[in-house]
Amino acid sequence: MSETGRRRRDAKRQSGREPWWAAVAVLLSGCFLLGQPPMQPLTAKALEEAQHRWEAHGADSYHLVVRVRAPRLDVAVYDVVVVGGELAKVERNGQAVQREDTHRYDYSVSGLFALLREDLRLTDVPAVGDVPPLDLRAHFEPETGRLMQYRRTVGSARRRVLLVEVLEYQPLAADAELRAAAPRASG
Repeated sequence: MSETGRRRRDAKRQSGREPWWAAVAVLLSGCFLLGQPPMQPLTAKALEEAQHRWEAHGADSYHLVVRVRAPRLDVAVYDVVVVGGELAKVERNGQAVQREDTHRYDYSVSGLFALLREDLRLTDVPAVGDVPPLDLRAHFEPETGRLMQYRRTVGSARRRVLLVEVLEYQPLAADAELRAAAPRASG
């Protein structure tokens, strides 16, 4: 094959590769821009499976930061520490929550599962007249089953949306070390 023929063949091979690399670059940039996978409709089965994964692979002691956006309320950020499966510390927007109030602000993994179970009960209520539709969506971490994002939408015209997002999750050291080091919820 002549030198000119080789150059043409090489040029064709290289031009065939460019669209493939361009497609990969577009796909990867889209993944980074779009963030987490979309939330799926919340069902009793999905919640049960997530809870079983958490029981099998979750930590007994962990630190969790949760942002809650509720209708007609300011955004709240909860900083939660769980030691040995029990709430050890809860802060709301940087302020310690009193021990007797911690049950109202239980945004631990088990507390979040309880919230989802309670909201699932709303889907059992029969529609009466112009009852606005209810849409429950969640995204669970695939390995441990812990909640990553949850959205409850009520209504169609003037929507009321509750959005719960886990901003940070960190398993903590052995329970015995934490029990000795971590103070109990303020009180």
